[in-house]
Amino acid sequence: MPAAAEVPLGAAGSYHRDPCPEATMATRRQKHEEYKDALNLLGRDLARRAKSRCELSGASGSLTTVDLEPGEPDPDLDRVVLVTPELAEALGGGRVESGELRFLADVVWSTVVPVRRAAVALLERIDEPWARDAIDNARMMDGTTGDA
Repeated sequence: MPAAAEVPLGAAGSYHRDPCPEATMATRRQKHEEYKDALNLLGRDLARRAKSRCELSGASGSLTTVDLEPGEPDPDLDRVVLVTPELAEALGGGRVESGELRFLADVVWSTVVPVRRAAVALLERIDEPWARDAIDNARMMDGTTGDA
């Protein structure tokens, strides 16, 4: 029999043993599968919006759906973008090459809010004057400033 997993009770330093960690894992796996199925249902609308091209680079070929707010229980067309696998990796925290992403300076003018948000998310990781200018342009379009 596998060892029971320790689960926090909420009080600092207090734990109890989960008698069936496999059930918890199965529940998480099922929720993840349901989330992926819901994401796939957005596919046709997303492909139509993107014209079956990467919404950031305009490239065709292999494309991946990225949820900009993956913690939400249900995916929504207003939070997802269709991008190349390389850009999906970068949006997920992977390496960003500033020279290869100069096209994002134009993408911030997109009228599609999640596309603009994805572009800004990548630009915020680039320490170059052109990237900061592009971010400022996106904020002007959104009616916000960087001051808080």
